[in-house]
Amino acid sequence: MKKAFTLVELLVVIAIMSILTTIAVSQFQTAKRKANDVARKGDLNAVAKALQMYYADYGRMPEASVDGKIMVVADSPISWGGEFKDAASYIYMKQLPIENNEGLPPYCYKTDGKAYALFAMLENTQDSQCISGATYRCGDPVANYEYCFAYYSPNIGLNNDGSFK
Repeated sequence: MKKAFTLVELLVVIAIMSILTTIAVSQFQTAKRKANDVARKGDLNAVAKALQMYYADYGRMPEASVDGKIMVVADSPISWGGEFKDAASYIYMKQLPIENNEGLPPYCYKTDGKAYALFAMLENTQDSQCISGATYRCGDPVANYEYCFAYYSPNIGLNNDGSFK
């Protein structure tokens, strides 16, 4: 008698392999989202340090444009991805970070002159630092962007809508 695998045995093995593949791919996607969020948080932390250096030099935060960009020179916002420097060409950050997921709103900056807030939308909405419901609002008033993560001055707090306390 010839020994071989039956059709049922082969189908069972294929089913088990496809289940394992599905689990592995979904875990990879979750890990990728979490890694992107860690990068976003790091980006905002770097911008926060640059803003604090600017504050140390000038005693105030740079202005914010209507659409949530940093403005050092009046009516001349610095695009995300641009160079953050003052009028004297002192560079605070060679290149501001840019949101690279086109499905998410761009980073956003707010200030009241003495404090700042930086906003991002995280991909992993289960993150403990992501406010559920994305209540922070910032940036372009027409687009009415919503954010779930904020990095802000240590001397202030934020209300649920993203305004300063």
